[in-house]
Amino acid sequence: MSDDTYPDPADPISPAYAAMVRDLMRSLGGGAPWLLMEQSPSAVNWRARNAVKAPGQMRAWSHQAVARGADGILFFQWRQSAAGSEKFHSGMVPHGGTDTRVWREIEQLGAELRQLSGAEPGVEGSRVAASVAIALDWHSWWAVEQPASPTTVSYVETLFAWHRALTSLGVTVDFVRADADLSAYRVVVVPTHFVATDAQLESLAAFAEAGGTLVVGFGTAITDQDLHVRLGGYLGERLRQVLGVWIEEFAPPAAPDLRAAGGGAAPPVAFEGELLGGSVSGSVWSEFVRVDGAEVVATFTAGALAGWPTVTRRAAGEGSAWYVATLPEPAALRRLVEHVLRGAGVELPAPVTSGERVEVVRRGELTFVINHGADAAELRLDGTDVLTGSPAAGLVLGPQGVAIVRR
Repeated sequence: MSDDTYPDPADPISPAYAAMVRDLMRSLGGGAPWLLMEQSPSAVNWRARNAVKAPGQMRAWSHQAVARGADGILFFQWRQSAAGSEKFHSGMVPHGGTDTRVWREIEQLGAELRQLSGAEPGVEGSRVAASVAIALDWHSWWAVEQPASPTTVSYVETLFAWHRALTSLGVTVDFVRADADLSAYRVVVVPTHFVATDAQLESLAAFAEAGGTLVVGFGTAITDQDLHVRLGGYLGERLRQVLGVWIEEFAPPAAPDLRAAGGGAAPPVAFEGELLGGSVSGSVWSEFVRVDGAEVVATFTAGALAGWPTVTRRAAGEGSAWYVATLPEPAALRRLVEHVLRGAGVELPAPVTSGERVEVVRRGELTFVINHGADAAELRLDGTDVLTGSPAAGLVLGPQGVAIVRR
């Protein structure tokens, strides 16, 4: 498995989005190490405005790839072109030559990768353990975004919302097929799995009944593999039984001014639930959910949906099954996810640094700590930093700083 990836340095969400892509690359190979085949040393040349990578950012993002399973870091391009359509795309050796910031960072990264290659315990060939998975389905991606649908849904952004909520809690996430062997996971999240086969529905239902925690998002099992609608409340009989709900009607939020070009931006939907932090909002989707044996955790509070369930939970065999009929705002989704993980017995790691936007990933016997924030972060982690040989506890990471800790 290999990937060409070019996150935008100007977008503060890029590190979280890149983390999702790297987890996908690892997952596509069944957890085996993968290859970062292309990334840019600094700026690209094909956006309207091409931001350079901040000092240390290329190094930090490279170590993020290693942390999430990469066994090789490559670049496009070697020498920055002197002519042609990609002459302003950065290279390992810039137009300015080797007496440059970019080249010195390339040298530093190369030296650190050599250190990791010789470290004991080593990182090459090691795997990234995960007890949480997100079900990804390419057919659902294509189907949910086709025209003549109830509303506009970005499949990737929906997956990203769930992935970001999980990883913000320090949890590592695999991507899986819904009909794969799910027994290694404690929690499986199924966002917008629009197209579902009978085998996939059976696999998900059996996972919950065997003791797992299943979380199903809106727009799931609307059709079978031939895009024929599953009648009788959508979801399919097997999933309806496990979730204890069925869907009476879609009611996605409409634009406030339908005469506006493109229909305008859809308004948020309001709902409330103590578990999610009181009165909160959702986006993208909403629907009339009928409860048939499930507990209502949150309820829509406005418009035609007022009083109808938004989030439900049901005990299913040895496990449990949740249904979420909208896309909660980030803070509410994070609270929901944290509650689900704790209830499933997933151990949430204690914060290992001060500061915000610090990524922590364990691969094999090494813990990677990467500071994507604008402020310095101090480590609260016992062990030794492989890169410096210094004790990890008390080590201060500046913006784009990296520590790789042997516990």
